[in-house]
This record gives sequence, C-alpha cells and structure tokens, in this order.
Amino acid sequence: MSTRTLSFSAVVPYGHLARATRSIIAQIRLTADTIVAWDVDARVDCGSSFCVFGRQWADLLGLDWEAGEPLTISTAAGTFYAHLHEVSIQLLEFEWTTWVAFAEWDTMPPSPARDVLGLNGFFDHSLVAIDDRAEMIYLEPRFS
Repeated sequence: MSTRTLSFSAVVPYGHLARATRSIIAQIRLTADTIVAWDVDARVDCGSSFCVFGRQWADLLGLDWEAGEPLTISTAAGTFYAHLHEVSIQLLEFEWTTWVAFAEWDTMPPSPARDVLGLNGFFDHSLVAIDDRAEMIYLEPRFS
C-alpha cells in the first residue's frame, strides 16, 4: 500500500455554525459587480451539482434573476428552477469568480439547508477534506 500526503493552506471550523442542524456549514461572502456583498451561511454539499442560493440573494446582490441562464435542477426531493449568474465567492482570504444557481424560491429567513456550496462553483475550485469529528474543513484553493 502506498501512502499519499495532502497539504492544505486553510482550516475552516464549522462546529459553531452547525450544531443545531448537524451539517457542514461555511460562512461565505457573495459579491456581484464588486459593489454589493452579503455574508451567507451555506451548507457544504459534494452531492450538489451546483452552488445554489435562494432567489432573494440575487435580488439583494442587484442581479436580474430572470436574466440569468435558466436551469432545471433535480434532487432526491424533486426538481426546481434556477437561473445561473456569475458572482464572486469569498471564503476566508480566498476569493474566486464562478457561476452559481439562484433558485426560484427564497431562503428567508436564511437557511443553510437550502443555500449550498456544490461541485460547480466550490469543489471545482478547491481541494477539500472534511474532518467531521473535529468539525473542520481543510481547504486548498485551486484556481486556474
């Protein structure tokens, strides 16, 4: 058996955000056009194809929800409609621009169960390891 070593430049503790919901949650900052920014508690979910946020975040960022590329997202619970928009995501000192889906529904009050960091937009930009016992996310950005 060969041994592999991974290195990470950042650690994100999530226990203080997740104890009530038993989730892996990270606080991020969403920005559009570098003018308006909002802090969002989002669930880290490698089973989600996209980063998905409630429609109100598009509105709060000053985006025209309907102007985004339409998308139908299927989940175990059913399907919903969303629109893709380009935004910047910041986690700790790392920031990148990516396409995220804003769903047809709102998540107000904010709901990390429905605001999600998924494969496209989060995992495709970082090497991620989760130590659930220690309630830590290990992160190594991979921007190209």
